[in-house]
Amino acid sequence: MFIVTFLQFLMVRIVDEFKDYEEDCKYRPYRPVPRGLIKLKELKILFIICITLQLILTITCSQNGILYLIILWVFFALMSKGFFIKKILDKHLLLEVTLDELILPIMILYLANFIPQIYLNYNSSADFAITNSIIFVDPNVWKILVLAYIISWIVEVARKIRCKEDEEEGVKTYTAILGIGKAMGLIFVLETLLMIVQGTILGQKNYIWILALYILANISNILFAKKKTKKMAKLAELSANIYIAIVYCSLVILIL
Repeated sequence: MFIVTFLQFLMVRIVDEFKDYEEDCKYRPYRPVPRGLIKLKELKILFIICITLQLILTITCSQNGILYLIILWVFFALMSKGFFIKKILDKHLLLEVTLDELILPIMILYLANFIPQIYLNYNSSADFAITNSIIFVDPNVWKILVLAYIISWIVEVARKIRCKEDEEEGVKTYTAILGIGKAMGLIFVLETLLMIVQGTILGQKNYIWILALYILANISNILFAKKKTKKMAKLAELSANIYIAIVYCSLVILIL
């Protein structure tokens, strides 16, 4: 599961290098591909290796995974083509993120098919051969998919926040497009939604520490919105990443 996940996100990054090549050459010539350290031809070969390994592992380890892998690949292909509305998406960054981040819930549904036995252990009456998917076995799955979608949003926004002096021409960041205040407000809304979904999954007995974690995570957001320094920008990104990592890890409570 780790390997196929790693391969998928590597494929996303490879495709991004092709999509952004001209823009990178113009605005970010210091990056490895524009500098010639890595050639696009080499990335094509690496991409073929990735999809081949992903297919082999899925056939070998997941009986029901092929269908979900195909769905994942189809969505990935659409995403790579900008859903055939690239000009519109280029003008509306939030719409682009809304569509692109759907890849993570789809990815989780694909990964879930590697572990049907776990769900059978939880519910011995569930006939996995008939349902063919965990989405009919565990009622928390839909909540986890929503949680994953929100987390993917937070990752995307947090990695593209900058203080004013670090903004680069031609580089789309949420702070450049929305302004620091609105960008941090967006992260605040996303983390609030994340806290709510996490609470509904883990239950009332965990509310206190969930709320405490949420408050701690947002302190750095408030500091960056007020001070607008490079140090606070880095801290806000770091705290967002730590927060979502803890939220993901907290789901182990469902197993204990």
